[in-house]
Amino acid sequence: MADHSVDPAFPVNKAYLRRKKFYDGLAMTFALSAFLIGAFPVFHIIYDAIKIGYKYLNWNFISTVPTGFPIGAEGGILNAIIGDVYLVVISSALAVPIGIGAGLYLSLFGKKHITGILRLLNELMLGIPSVVWGIVGFYVFSTNTGPGFHFGFSALAGGLTLGFIMVPIITLITEQSVNQIPPSYIEGALALGATKWQATRTVIIKAAMSGIFIGILLGVMNIIGQTAPLLFTNYYNTGMPTGITGPGGAVGDLAMLIFIYIHEPSMILHYKAEAASVVLLLFILILDLGLRLINYLAKKFIF
Repeated sequence: MADHSVDPAFPVNKAYLRRKKFYDGLAMTFALSAFLIGAFPVFHIIYDAIKIGYKYLNWNFISTVPTGFPIGAEGGILNAIIGDVYLVVISSALAVPIGIGAGLYLSLFGKKHITGILRLLNELMLGIPSVVWGIVGFYVFSTNTGPGFHFGFSALAGGLTLGFIMVPIITLITEQSVNQIPPSYIEGALALGATKWQATRTVIIKAAMSGIFIGILLGVMNIIGQTAPLLFTNYYNTGMPTGITGPGGAVGDLAMLIFIYIHEPSMILHYKAEAASVVLLLFILILDLGLRLINYLAKKFIF
């Protein structure tokens, strides 16, 4: 029979164990309370949006363009869904390669005095208000007078402006993800004869892939609800785009649709704005799951 008696050389401090259990319970209570305080308003907003706009959440709502008078009283939000896809693809095409490349440079390749300046600039870019990005985007991409690209109010102008908002987010998360990788990973690759770039491409990027995809996801989630930059560069199109530049290049998007509908006097548009809010949340959820799936497949079959 096993002897469960306490070794007198190592006595159990029961008072210490009681205090530890008490403080653990207290910390758990504070953590749970903080979660409930933070989560309750979010879930309440989602509940109200579903409660008010549920009658419009059907296939016709997401598969037709707005019609009727006032515009949007009939039809759906297909133009906004397609427009969001345009904007996400364009902005990601700009931000993902630049952000990942900048993050790798800051973590692995840059000289100390240069990376310090670049990190400061990146942090400053993170703090720039979105309305300022909108003004910059207007003069660089949209305006048809003076220097600039003269894309007009279009998906390309809006997407590129949103892309520059994404860049510092992806850069920061990429650098942090690479910095968390043990130095022995790249040291082992270099010891086997790989160049620094080969070690980065085959070892470091693979190890940091999950963090990089989180950075991309955070960047997309940041821009998907932006309205101020689009007011200056794209505005809103109630129909389907015929291109990405010029007179037919403007697109709709869910954030602007909600912004416009909620400021109209028609209660029907208010209800549709609530329903569009639920669709926007589902759109973000689909993007999240899609990026996680891509991350899983990339790690399993590519790297």
